Amino acid sequence: MRKHYDVVIVGGGIQGLSLAYYLARDSSQRVVVFEKGYLGCGASGRNGEMIRSAFGSRQWIGLWNKSLQLWENLAAELGFNVMFTRHGYMILATKPEEFDALKQNQKTQREHGLTTTLLDAEEVMRLIPAMNPAVIAGGLLQAQGGFARHDAAIWGYARAARRLSVDIFPATEVMDIVIKSGRVQSVKTSGGEVETRTVVNVAGAHDQRISKMAGIELPTEVHRIEVMVTEPIKPFLTKAVSAPGLLCYMHQSARGEFIGGAEKDDFVPSTSMKNSLGTTCAIAFKYVRIFPQLAGVRMMRQWTGLVSQTPDHAPIMGPVPEIEGFILSVAWGGYGFMGGPGGGKALSEYIITGEVPPEIRPFNAERFETGKLVIEPAIIRKEH
Repeated sequence: MRKHYDVVIVGGGIQGLSLAYYLARDSSQRVVVFEKGYLGCGASGRNGEMIRSAFGSRQWIGLWNKSLQLWENLAAELGFNVMFTRHGYMILATKPEEFDALKQNQKTQREHGLTTTLLDAEEVMRLIPAMNPAVIAGGLLQAQGGFARHDAAIWGYARAARRLSVDIFPATEVMDIVIKSGRVQSVKTSGGEVETRTVVNVAGAHDQRISKMAGIELPTEVHRIEVMVTEPIKPFLTKAVSAPGLLCYMHQSARGEFIGGAEKDDFVPSTSMKNSLGTTCAIAFKYVRIFPQLAGVRMMRQWTGLVSQTPDHAPIMGPVPEIEGFILSVAWGGYGFMGGPGGGKALSEYIITGEVPPEIRPFNAERFETGKLVIEPAIIRKEH
């Protein structure tokens, strides 16, 4: 561990590692990543792996499409197979009003250069014959979307960053951030203290604890997301499928496993890492409702991940006016993995140039005071 770094990144998930990689690739700054556990131990290694940019607001489209474009060539860029599979991503409408919303979302997508296809119920059935006709009101297909292996993406970014002389310290906890005269001075860790002028909080569900070290209060809550994997069965689903109306999502791997999750409809904040019978039943019920042939298929494994969420379910990115040199990339909810490359690249551009890129301007921390919230209609979320 050096005594001084230009940038200290707190959090070894995909957002932190991608930021470290792009900073090292595009500048000469000395960068270090501190991770309390192992790399990818948080939500980055505990998600459903699905990737798209077909959202319903210009803000989400702008940032996540930047990310999708990076995903398409990420394996070649990193020299590591992240297993990005561009088989398409379909958002399923289960009610007529949901289909009407998809039509409106497609108009916004076209205005911002996205190519998506609106499908009626019959077209959805032709595309995915195994789907239950009773739950289909239509769908929206983004052919460029798909899914990737979350652990492979973590390893790929970490290896590429290390090749560019980024120091990465797992099992190293950040204990305090030293602030003097409103400016970052140093970071104290379980492995020693390092001087720095820039600290980036990319700590996922632990973002509150890190921000409080700098005297910053975040408007975030911690929620749990549970995911399951079934035993391998004969492949019949090539697309990633999300059903926001049913609060569930899934895709099938090349080995035939179904991977994904669902919510119980309550969205109660929790920091427990224990799997719950209620959510397991919700996933099983909704999977079988959409794909009846999954009835009787065995669950092979399941896991829980913790995510941080803001009141508008959008991330907080960029500097904070109270502390010079303290930067946020937090509260990505369940969409941080798919937004990992874009979030890291955009934030690296800000740190290198001092100018906030247009993709992350709407996600500033001040929006909760100004009232300029980022409302995204095409995500799995509790309706207020």
